[in-house]
Amino acid sequence: MVRFILRLAAKILSVGLFLLTLAAAWGGHISPHIWATPSILALILPYLGMTTAAVTVCWGIARKIVMTALGVLTLVASIGSLSEAVPFGSENKPEGGVQFTLLTYNMMHGIDYSDPTSGAGTTLRYILHSGADIAVLQEMSGLAASELPNTPPDLIDSLKATYPYRLIDRANYLSVLSRFPIGYSRATNPKTSYDCIYTVDIQGHRLTLVNTHLESYRFSDNERDVVSDIHSVGSAKSSLKRFKGSILSKMKQSFRIRADESQQLRRQLDSLPDPVIVCGDFNDVPTSWAYRKIKGDDFRDAFSETNFGHRITYHAHRMYFHIDQMLYRGDIRPISVKRIREGASDHWPLLAEFEFTGKRL
Repeated sequence: MVRFILRLAAKILSVGLFLLTLAAAWGGHISPHIWATPSILALILPYLGMTTAAVTVCWGIARKIVMTALGVLTLVASIGSLSEAVPFGSENKPEGGVQFTLLTYNMMHGIDYSDPTSGAGTTLRYILHSGADIAVLQEMSGLAASELPNTPPDLIDSLKATYPYRLIDRANYLSVLSRFPIGYSRATNPKTSYDCIYTVDIQGHRLTLVNTHLESYRFSDNERDVVSDIHSVGSAKSSLKRFKGSILSKMKQSFRIRADESQQLRRQLDSLPDPVIVCGDFNDVPTSWAYRKIKGDDFRDAFSETNFGHRITYHAHRMYFHIDQMLYRGDIRPISVKRIREGASDHWPLLAEFEFTGKRL
């Protein structure tokens, strides 16, 4: 009798897991303006997918054909989204075209996540020594000493010398540092608070570059600790109660705002000349509504094409998500995109190497 109850409970939990995985896989296809809850599930699709795969294997070992078949069908039905969330790509070999390296990084205004009083030295040193030809930065106030307190002046001077071309939007904290000539694109119309569009001249090639930082969840420090505060059953219940309150409401609102932002950004992208790279802090995962809206049918994901397995880019408060993205279109191809565990922000940077495949201007 006990064995029967345990087996029944395992089946019920497994079916529940399979349904959650399907909802997460297809959640990014539903507009948050219609129903925002599936967008929350999409955030945890990699973890649901990997758990579903493991449970399916266990049922297969136990020779339970029906449960194994349900698990396999769930994975097959979710494969499109799972392949974006947990990619199966690999790095490409250079083919002799002009190459450049590009860094995208939410640097959290240079604040050291582990020691907020230490200054921006750790983050700026990483950028300086990253080898990137172009550094696309979000949450960067500027390079003045007053904007980077407790930071050695010689470090700031070295960064300026390395990147002689700099465009800094202090109003929206979007900046780009470049070894190549760069200017604002005339296509930036209307001007928004969440993206900047640039034109970069790279050894006879012209690149359109979009730096974006979509709406954040705007959690308070107390709300951000809802996961990290879980240490027992009692604290889990408390965190769940807090989640159902202001946190859930803020998440749904942020999904809706990003849906609007992504639609407006998509309209801008439709008018931009190729090749184009869109990168930055999307504050959402590769299977989300906002991501899909921006990507459309013409952009490709440089990270998923050149990486194998799930990689997080946000690592604070036990909220482990891949929310920094890099999309491209036109006569360029990614050779590699690496998630780098350096710097001092609550985000990890992405460092990419691209190659032009078209002719020079």
